[in-house]
Amino acid sequence: MLNRYNTQFFVLLLTIGVLSSCSSYKKVPYLQQSDSSKESTFPVYVKNSNVKYQPEDVLSITVNSSREPSVASAFNLPVQPSATTYDATETIPQGFGRQTYLVNDAGEIDFPILGTIKVAGLDRASLEAYLKKELKQYIKEDPVISIRLMNYHISVLGEVTRPGQYSVSRDKINVLEALSLAGDMTIYGKRDNISIMRETPEGEIKVIRLDLNSTEVLSSPYFYLQQNDVVYVEPNKARAKSSDIGTQTTVMISLGSLLLGVVNLVVLLTK
Repeated sequence: MLNRYNTQFFVLLLTIGVLSSCSSYKKVPYLQQSDSSKESTFPVYVKNSNVKYQPEDVLSITVNSSREPSVASAFNLPVQPSATTYDATETIPQGFGRQTYLVNDAGEIDFPILGTIKVAGLDRASLEAYLKKELKQYIKEDPVISIRLMNYHISVLGEVTRPGQYSVSRDKINVLEALSLAGDMTIYGKRDNISIMRETPEGEIKVIRLDLNSTEVLSSPYFYLQQNDVVYVEPNKARAKSSDIGTQTTVMISLGSLLLGVVNLVVLLTK
């Protein structure tokens, strides 16, 4: 009778373990599809994916011309020396080493000769086209204009390997790339409920939820991030429970369950 109960108990534990592992695995892989096709194509929402400039952005803008370099130089700010100040608590950058413009609260910059330019709401291509148009009256040959957002960064928090703030050197970055910068999500991160916190031009904070388990996220207008976005990975129930119980208690329960299973297995094999 004892062996029978032991066998039933062990089978029950094994069944629960298998079922729970299968259930949790379904929530782990990214970009799951409803069908079994090996190749799929999804429309990407690129209409508003380009970074739009906003107040407090720092822009690097240089104007060059191969035929009229002296004329083009009049539209460039002096190069700032790249330097860093150290104190006991922090490192303070004193210069970007390039010509930079700080976008003011009105979304404007003061450009040499051209004067005040409204840049808020423009992306790199739009601002480049505007400057080329305005410079035609001064430079006969189309100038080469280089524009870069110097303080483009995003923050990744929650259940990731390396939470923190990350600088972005490109015009675009999507949420999967942001997570890769942070070393990917831990196994305890909820992949079906990622939060994107974004400040609107009106000064409000918008919170968007994304499901990275589904391929539909690829077509979301929020798949691509904007400067200063905060990506938050919520912990799943397993992490929340382990936090409530405590790490040591969780380990003891796991070891106890494992030992119980081993003992039952030994009993079955010896009978």
